[in-house]
Amino acid sequence: MKAETSAQANPQVPPFECEARVGYDRDLVLPGYLLPTSAGLRTCIPFTSTAAHAPAGYRGDFYVDEFSDAKLRERWQRCKADKACYDRVYKQVMARHPPNREYNDNDAQHRFLLGKVEEKGGDTDLKSIRRPAFFAAAPYNEPIASADAQTWIVEFSAPAEPYERLHKNLTADIKLRGWYIRGGGVDDGKGGKVRALIVMSGGGGDRVTTIDDPSDSLYSIDPKTGESVLNSFPNKTTGAKGQSAWRRVQSSLHRAGFDVLAFDRRGIGISGGYSDTNTLQQGRDLLNIVASLRTGKGLRALAPNGTISQGRNAATAIRGGTPDAGLPVLLLGNSRGTMASSWAMTMNFDKNCSYDLPTIECKPPVGDRRIKGAILVAEFSAGAGHVPAQTTTVDDGRGPGRDRGLFIGGIEVEHNIVFFPSSATLAGIPKWPSAFFARGLWCYASGLEGTIDSYNRVNGLKDLVVVRGPHPYETWPEEEQQRVQERMIAYAQAVVLGRKTIEGRRTWSNMKELVATTSDVWEPSTHPTVKP
Repeated sequence: MKAETSAQANPQVPPFECEARVGYDRDLVLPGYLLPTSAGLRTCIPFTSTAAHAPAGYRGDFYVDEFSDAKLRERWQRCKADKACYDRVYKQVMARHPPNREYNDNDAQHRFLLGKVEEKGGDTDLKSIRRPAFFAAAPYNEPIASADAQTWIVEFSAPAEPYERLHKNLTADIKLRGWYIRGGGVDDGKGGKVRALIVMSGGGGDRVTTIDDPSDSLYSIDPKTGESVLNSFPNKTTGAKGQSAWRRVQSSLHRAGFDVLAFDRRGIGISGGYSDTNTLQQGRDLLNIVASLRTGKGLRALAPNGTISQGRNAATAIRGGTPDAGLPVLLLGNSRGTMASSWAMTMNFDKNCSYDLPTIECKPPVGDRRIKGAILVAEFSAGAGHVPAQTTTVDDGRGPGRDRGLFIGGIEVEHNIVFFPSSATLAGIPKWPSAFFARGLWCYASGLEGTIDSYNRVNGLKDLVVVRGPHPYETWPEEEQQRVQERMIAYAQAVVLGRKTIEGRRTWSNMKELVATTSDVWEPSTHPTVKP
């Protein structure tokens, strides 16, 4: 299938030079640049590109001003009055409400694979939660198992979100749970160690303790069409595919000296709750978790030795000393987790707005000075204005495709839910202290220009890493996953240690040069296209 290619007039975006087909998860012909690779001197390296462009003579910040929550709500109201638009989008909007499939999955094997626990709120048995040591056994053999002796099982309290309160009359607090892995400190190069925390928010399919059997594959290739087919999980051996890759990231960060907190968002995995959809609320959850680790408010922890503590005692035990000052914090998001992390950064540094309530009201930023930056992998920070010109039929039928802006406005109005970000996160980036971005060239989250736009707006330390692959990090070639880990660690070390530069960056000045920074390795379902 051939995708549409939009014209662009951005001096940082040289004209596209070729087209090439990619495999998972686009199965489309995309625009690209001609660059020398091991396959040939004129290899077409493809990418997704932004569909929307400012009209000639436009004044203002197009990708911010035209894709705000207020504008998207207005467009949704116009769509409801237009039968063709209403018929096309209404089902998408009305279908996107809690709970998700996992909430009602009572299959015992599925629950075991996903790591589910018997939910009893604050009385839930923390000892029933799967620990890193579990993954030492064959066939998993995961390096995270070596961190078991430094791992606390932690539980945080969080309020009901607007959909739950306004549509389901649910008002009770819920519990968010995960692993807190205490690090040894980052080497400062002077014989000292600096403690710092990285808080990880997972993607749509990520579950902290899920079983991920290495014999299973995320997708298969249809022998008749040659197109990729996403495999269904849970199956007999895997709860959610890809989590082992993220536990390797946890292990790498921990070995580099960082404290690591990996938790399941509300409504999934080992956490409680009814809804897992509202990423704005999940951003609030992140800020509350960071504060709770200092104060102990709503906190419960199971130590490696089996001791359970609560409140300030729990915060002190996790920190290994007085927790009040807190550690420097970086927010690491993957896919959907980048939405939550971007919202948290925006609420903390720019403004704190109620986009999930009937009336949007904005307050001053939270202003937590211990938060130092964001690590965004397979990211959505550029917002609704940078939806790719190249979308699939599946995308167009469930929200992330061509009607993403209408979908955003629709679920805000109809469900009091924020899922995909508007332009608000993009607008707030200039106030973020630092940021790291990593993405596949043919990622569906945004056109490549969108990630460049986000990157350009960062005024502090920053880096952008691209790979020849699709949206999901776990599908990237293993050597590229390793490179991304090394780059995010270099960024995090530079931020924590107050360095002015990030060592080892691959430099670029325009989009073609950025594409040229990719390593000469491809996600396996995409084969190089060489032009004569």
